[in-house]
Amino acid sequence: MIFDLRPYFIEQRFKLRTPMYSETAAYGHMGRKNEVVEKTFFSPDGKAKKVKVELFTWEKLDYVAKVKKAFGIK
Repeated sequence: MIFDLRPYFIEQRFKLRTPMYSETAAYGHMGRKNEVVEKTFFSPDGKAKKVKVELFTWEKLDYVAKVKKAFGIK
């Protein structure tokens, strides 16, 4: 098996619980560069928290070699 398509593992692979949606909502969400950005979030009491967020996780090519191997493609 190359990809685990159970909902939990899809969520983990694409980091769907991270706050990335404002960037992915503008200018289309396909064909974009996978990158990590730092975002600042504020709690209701005004405290700031900086978090590194990976954007466009579905654009990563880290499984290309595994797919080629599984199908015997060079």
